[in-house]
Amino acid sequence: MKKFFLALCALLILTPFVLPASGLLDNLVYRMAPAPVDASGRNLAQQLGYPKDAKLLVVNSDDTGANPTFTHGIIDVMAKGLVKSTSVIVHDRNDAELARIAQIAKQHPEYGFGIHLMLTNEYQSGYPWAPVLPKTTVPSLYNEKGLAWEKISEVETNVNPDHAALEFIAQIQKALDAGINVTHLDSHMGTIYRQSEFPNAKSDGLIMAAIAAAKHFNIPMTINTFDEKLEKNMRHMDEHGIIRPDTFFGFYELEEMNSHLSYQGSAIQKFITAWVVKNTFGFVLPYVNQKLVLDDVKVRMEMYKQAVVKVAKPGLNHFFMHAAAEHEQDGIKIPEGKNHAAGTDKVVRLGDSHVWSSHEMKQHLLDNDIILINYSQLKAIQQNR
Repeated sequence: MKKFFLALCALLILTPFVLPASGLLDNLVYRMAPAPVDASGRNLAQQLGYPKDAKLLVVNSDDTGANPTFTHGIIDVMAKGLVKSTSVIVHDRNDAELARIAQIAKQHPEYGFGIHLMLTNEYQSGYPWAPVLPKTTVPSLYNEKGLAWEKISEVETNVNPDHAALEFIAQIQKALDAGINVTHLDSHMGTIYRQSEFPNAKSDGLIMAAIAAAKHFNIPMTINTFDEKLEKNMRHMDEHGIIRPDTFFGFYELEEMNSHLSYQGSAIQKFITAWVVKNTFGFVLPYVNQKLVLDDVKVRMEMYKQAVVKVAKPGLNHFFMHAAAEHEQDGIKIPEGKNHAAGTDKVVRLGDSHVWSSHEMKQHLLDNDIILINYSQLKAIQQNR
């Protein structure tokens, strides 16, 4: 009995060191299969002229065009050279921003400009917008205020995927008509990756509506590569030649990630979750948000540095971030969404802008042989197949 007890103690002591090194923890986290190779057996890296095991990284700034401060931010950050891709929100009242973005796109063909497919407006009356199509055409996309829905849960319950399919086509076409060469599709607030609860709709109706738009315009599209429920949709994309990332990841509010990764419940549950995340992905999840931008940057910088090395895999990796900037000459402030505590949106967006403009992150990517690209190169591959 004494020998058994000593052996058990030794096992418990060694497990935190042996298990991470064994690679078994990776099996606790679902990941989609790598994107398929072409007819010649080449993966996307090889098709772009890189080695087979190259880590390609698209750093994509979300929400551009939704608010002038977001457009300011992406212009500033792209000039630093790390962020080469952005996703534009298209809504019913941002024609001037779309024209501005189209001009930037013409001046910088080396950047990629996608569409951030939108079914929500988290700002509501604070910064209102609605879908592109009128309520008479897509009534389920409008809330009682005549705006896009505020919350993801409202989209899941109230949005008819057939209406979403029409709206997605309209958003992309509006961007094209404005002169933006659309390179890819992804999702504002992740709504297209969620399961539909609309009466008589298929549970995967929202993502299939987005996939239909990607097929219609023959452009790449992102998918949540950590959601096992979407594997069937991923296979559908692969079968239809839609280029998608091997890994899709990113962070917004730091404290919010805790609940997403089961940082609730008993102390032992929190400990186990934190331990698995740290040993699988290489970083510690913070329990609280930072109130000051520079304090946030310190935490965010270390998380991002670990994440782009540990989460990113050989192949195509998509990291989403959120740039913003306040320019004194126009006096426009970064808006506050209703889904976060006061001040959070400003800290997050300015923190992201700082990290992805920094020499420190640039050197880190160089040191780890991470290759920065955008979807314009991938769109060319898809359309030439």
